[in-house]
Amino acid sequence: MAALQKIRSKGKILMIIIGLGLFAFIAESGFQSITGLTNADKQKVGEAFGETLTIQDFQNRVEQLSNIAKMQKQRAGQSDALTDQEQDQIREQVWSDFVNTSAIKHETDKAGIQVTDEDVQDALRTGQAQSLQMMAQMGFANQQTGRFDVNALQDFLKNYDKNMAQLAQSGQQAYMEQYQMLRQIWEYTEGQLRNELLKMKFYTMLGQTFISNPISAKMDFDARNTLADVEVAAVPYTMVSDKDVKVTDEDLKAAYEQYKEQFVNPTKSVDLKVLDVTVEASAKDKADLTKEVNEVRQKLEAGGDPAAVVNASKTIFPYTTLAMSKNAFSSTPDIAAALDSMGVGSVKPVYYNAQDNTINTLKLINKLQAADSVRYRMIAAVGKTPQESQTRADSILKALQGGAKFDDLAKRYNQPTDSIWMFSAQYEAPNVPDDQAKMINQINTLQPGYSVISNAQGSIVVQILERKHIETKYNVAVVKCPLQFSKDTYNAALNKMNRFLSANRTIEAITKNAPREGYIVRDVPNYAQSNQSIQEQIGGSRAKDAVRWLFDEAKAGEVSQLFECGRSNDHLLVLGVTAVNDKGYLPWDNKNVRELLTGLVKQQKKGELLMARLKGVKDMAQAKTQKGVILQMLQGQNFFSQTQLSSLAVPEPKLAGAIARTAQGQFSGAIQGAAAIYFVQVQRKVQGTEKFDAKAEMQRESGNYFQAIYQQSYYGANELLINALVLRNGDVKDNRYRF
Repeated sequence: MAALQKIRSKGKILMIIIGLGLFAFIAESGFQSITGLTNADKQKVGEAFGETLTIQDFQNRVEQLSNIAKMQKQRAGQSDALTDQEQDQIREQVWSDFVNTSAIKHETDKAGIQVTDEDVQDALRTGQAQSLQMMAQMGFANQQTGRFDVNALQDFLKNYDKNMAQLAQSGQQAYMEQYQMLRQIWEYTEGQLRNELLKMKFYTMLGQTFISNPISAKMDFDARNTLADVEVAAVPYTMVSDKDVKVTDEDLKAAYEQYKEQFVNPTKSVDLKVLDVTVEASAKDKADLTKEVNEVRQKLEAGGDPAAVVNASKTIFPYTTLAMSKNAFSSTPDIAAALDSMGVGSVKPVYYNAQDNTINTLKLINKLQAADSVRYRMIAAVGKTPQESQTRADSILKALQGGAKFDDLAKRYNQPTDSIWMFSAQYEAPNVPDDQAKMINQINTLQPGYSVISNAQGSIVVQILERKHIETKYNVAVVKCPLQFSKDTYNAALNKMNRFLSANRTIEAITKNAPREGYIVRDVPNYAQSNQSIQEQIGGSRAKDAVRWLFDEAKAGEVSQLFECGRSNDHLLVLGVTAVNDKGYLPWDNKNVRELLTGLVKQQKKGELLMARLKGVKDMAQAKTQKGVILQMLQGQNFFSQTQLSSLAVPEPKLAGAIARTAQGQFSGAIQGAAAIYFVQVQRKVQGTEKFDAKAEMQRESGNYFQAIYQQSYYGANELLINALVLRNGDVKDNRYRF
C-alpha cells in the first residue's frame, strides 16, 4: 500500500516523464519522415503535371542523348568529344522532353488514350516515324531507299550478344564500345517513338474537335478568294513626341488589367543586376605562349619525334600516326586551309588564330593517296601471346592462299563471315590510338586480297574486297595551343574586383560606379529557376553555387559574394537582387512590367492623338499631304495576308480587315493600327477563278485551323499549345539549378 501511495503521489511527475518519452518517440519518427522526404526531394530534378524526374532518370537520359550526339559527330568525321555548350543543350532537351511529354500524357490519360505494343510494331514496320530516322542515320537503313529498315534492327538485336562476345574475344574494345552505344541509342529511340506516337494520337483527337459550317465556310472562301491591289498611306506614331504624351498610374493600371495575362509568373523569379567580368590573357601572356610554340616549331624543324614533341606541348590535339582526309579538319579551318600549300616535311610558321584564340604551328609528316571507303572482312587470330596470334594468322593466310574458303575458316574460329564497310568519317579523329591508327592505315592502303595485320594485342587476317573514292590524306603534327591568362593576370583582375567591391557594397553603388572601372552591369529581369543562362553562358561549379544562392538564400536588395567561376575559371561574378517575384501575376508596379505598360500606353495615346488630328482626312490626295507620311503599293492582298508596310515592319491585322471591307475605287478613311494611322485606296479587286464547294471548304477551314496549331505545337519550335498547357496546368517545379 505504501508503494502504491508513493506512485500516486508521484503520478503527475510520472505522467510528464511518460509524455515526454512518447513525444520523443513520435518526434523522432516525424523527424525521420521529414528527413526521408527531404532526401527524396533532393533527388528530384523537377516535377510537371504530377510526374517526377529523378536525378538518376535525368542522368540516364542525358547519357543516352550524349551517346547519340557522339556517334553523329563520329559519322560526320568530327571528334566525338562534346563541348560544354553541346552538353548544356542536351540537358535542356532532356528537361524540355520531360515537361512536354508529361503535358501530353496528362491530357491523353484523361481521354483514355494509350500507345500499345501493336502501335509500336506498326510504326517500326512502316519506318516513317520521325524518331526512327535517327536509327536510319546510324546504319539501320534500307540501302535502296535510305529509310529505316526494321529488319536491320531486328538482326542487330538478335545477334547482339553473339557479336559482343566475338568482339571481346578478338580484343576490339573500340568496336565493343560502339556496339554498346548503338544498343543504348535504340533503347532511347524506343522511348522517343512511344512519345511521338502518343503525341500523334493526341493531335489526331484534337483535330476532330475542329468543325465548320456553310456560313463560316462561305465567308472564309470569299475572304481568301478576293484579291486587292491597294495604295496605302501611313503616318507613323513616331511623328508624335514623347513629351506630348502623359502617362499616369491610372493609365498603367487600366492597361495592366487589359494585358494582365501576359504577366503570369509561373514560378518564383528574381530581378537581377549582373556584374560579370571575363578574365582575358594579357599581351605578356600572348608573347610567352608564342615563344613556347616557337620552341616547339624549332624542334619539329630539326626532325624531332613528332609524338614526343607535340604531346609534350600545350596542344589540344595529341599526335596520331593516322592519315586523315581534309574533312577531318573541318572544325579547324585554319589547319585545313594550310594543308594544300605545304610540302611533306615543311613546318608552318607560328601564327595566332583569332577564331579559336590559339597560337599554332604544324608540320606535314606525310601525304598519301588512300581510299575513303573500304569493304573488308577479317578473322581474328586468337592466341595467348602476340607471337602465338602471329603464328596462327600466318597459318590462316597460308590456307587462304592455298584455296581454302574464307567462310569455312571464319566459322571454324567462331568469327562472323559478313563484310564490313569502313568509311573515313567513322574513324577520323585526332585521338585515335597508335595501334588502331596503324591498322586503319594498312587497311586503307592494302590492295584487294588477303593480308595479315599485327599490333601489340595480336594479329588479324584481312581480306580487302573493295576500295572506293581514292583521295589525298594527310598525316599532320598539329600544335594548337589555347591562349590562356596566367596566374599573375588572373590575380591582378581578382584584386581589382575585390578593391571595387570593398568600396561599393550596395546595388546602387555598384551600378553607378562600375563604368569607371570598365565594368558593365546588366539588367536581367524575371530570372526563374528554369532559366539556365548563368550556368550555361558562364559555367563552372561556382556559377551553380551563385544560382543556388539566388533561389535558396537571397532576399531583395542583397548583393552576393564574389563568385570565381566559368568553365575555364575565367569569370568573376557578382549578383544583385533588385526584386523577388513570387509565383502568380507580376504586379503592375513591377519595374519591368511598368516599363512594358508605359510603352504600350504611350503608343496607344500617340495613336489617339494622331487619330483625332487625322480623322477629317477625306481622300487619298489629302492623306498624301500629311507630315511624315509613308506611301506604298500593296498587291494581291486578301483577308489572310500578313499585311504590313516594309518601312514599318509591323503586322497590321486592322489594315488587312480595312482592305477586305473597302470596295474597289473607295477610300477607307483613317485606321488606327499598331504602329501608324493608315489610309487605304483600293485600286482593284478581283475574284479568283475557284468555285465555291461548301463541303470541301468546310473541310479546308477546319483543317487549316487544326494545322495552324498542329504545326506550331508539334513540328514547330514555338510549342504554343504545349506551353499554354504547361503555364496553366503544369505546376512545374524546376530544380535543375541544384544539380
